[in-house]
Amino acid sequence: MKNYLKHILMGIAAIAVLCYVGLQVSLSVGDMIEVESAVYGTTDRAIQAEAYIFRDETPITVAGSGTPCYYFADGEKVARGADIMTVYRSESDAALQEEINGLEKKIAVLERSSITKVYSTNELETLDRNISERVYSIIDSVNSGNLRLASLGEDELLVLLNRRTAVMTAAGGYDMVINEYRKRISDLKTLLSEIPLTVRASESGYFYSATDGYEYTFTMNLLNSITLEQYYALQNAQPRFASANLSAGKIVSSPRWYVTVSLDKKTISRLTAGKSSYALYKIRFPYSDGRTLEMRLDKVVSQTNYETAVAVFSTDIIVQGFNYTRAQPVEIVAESYSGIKVPAAAIRVVEGKVGVYTLDGTVVRFKTAEVLYEENGYCYCKVPYPEKIDRVSRSALSLYDPVIVSGRDLYEGKIVK
Repeated sequence: MKNYLKHILMGIAAIAVLCYVGLQVSLSVGDMIEVESAVYGTTDRAIQAEAYIFRDETPITVAGSGTPCYYFADGEKVARGADIMTVYRSESDAALQEEINGLEKKIAVLERSSITKVYSTNELETLDRNISERVYSIIDSVNSGNLRLASLGEDELLVLLNRRTAVMTAAGGYDMVINEYRKRISDLKTLLSEIPLTVRASESGYFYSATDGYEYTFTMNLLNSITLEQYYALQNAQPRFASANLSAGKIVSSPRWYVTVSLDKKTISRLTAGKSSYALYKIRFPYSDGRTLEMRLDKVVSQTNYETAVAVFSTDIIVQGFNYTRAQPVEIVAESYSGIKVPAAAIRVVEGKVGVYTLDGTVVRFKTAEVLYEENGYCYCKVPYPEKIDRVSRSALSLYDPVIVSGRDLYEGKIVK
């Protein structure tokens, strides 16, 4: 029992010693403060919504079965009557045709790569800059996980690199290589054992190889006269495929496409308040790596017996590698905020004024701040001189000010040791 009490007393004594040492250390190191530089930032307030995608689509079907070989990449424009693909019953013939298509693609790239003039130093620098931009664009696509978008930039990069090679070596063109490719194509064609079925475009537009079975449901005819009953019934729609035919893709006849969202009427009213009929709305698409597009509000479908309404947005912007999944989440940017970004913990109220403590050398200074928006632990504050954002104000929070986030007994004029 005595040993037990002895251990308790020794523990209490050890704790007391540690507390004393900690107090002495805190007093000896002076004022402990946390400082963070004020930076410029931009953010927005977005409305989360579930959306449907509508496009003017015409499915392409081929009777029977086989292996398709496409002549166009997704999103490429095709003319009416153009050969879209060939369909082979034999997989070996399809493989030969794919090789032929690949060689023809290389020929097209090399023909675009040929130079017909002497490049000046400035033009060569522009060419190098374009190469760098294309490389970084591909790297960004890979880093974001969009390998398909990265592959779409491959041809343009090859053209630029080939042109630079031609300039530096004074080669001018690639006629010899092109002729070799053409001979190889001729040889491969002799190995084909069957005459394929050629599929041609019934109309001009933009080709896409994938179909989802909703092309006959999400139609422009429906969108033009849709009711709320019809809209909400779409969530139960089932895909329709022609089982006896080979789905060979689709043609989107118009570059204009539509995004529809269901929101409560108050939200739509706040979103459109004070905006003209020509106003553009920023819509962010998480399925496309957060890509933001500006879209026009075409109409709002509203009925008195519903508390919600459907907003119909549209754009004619065609984006390479864009994800047109029929039903997907979107974010409608309601408001954007730009200003000086500081931690919310740094905002204080002193003598009725909102502001922050900053550090001027070793002297604490109080500067006023007008908070525009708060998000995720940070405040976005008004810039004191909007015409020159890096101009420093003696009395108001300014860009790059060393802002005190935490500290004890702060006041104007305090000397920090």
